Amino acid sequence: MKYQVIGGIISPVNDNYGKKDLVSARHRVAMARLALQTSDWIRVDSWESEQAQWMETVKVLR
Repeated sequence: MKYQVIGGIISPVNDNYGKKDLVSARHRVAMARLALQTSDWIRVDSWESEQAQWMETVKVLR
């Protein structure tokens, strides 16, 4: 096996993404945290949603 998955991250997009009717990042982060309370390997990272502007996924991953 070349890779072993040891965890997962959900990163809600910034409010400035521009998608119509997008719920605020604050609420999306809270909903994701509630949904993942029982997960032992997926977590929510709010960093992307807290930035001053939207950025491409590749930049977030770096």
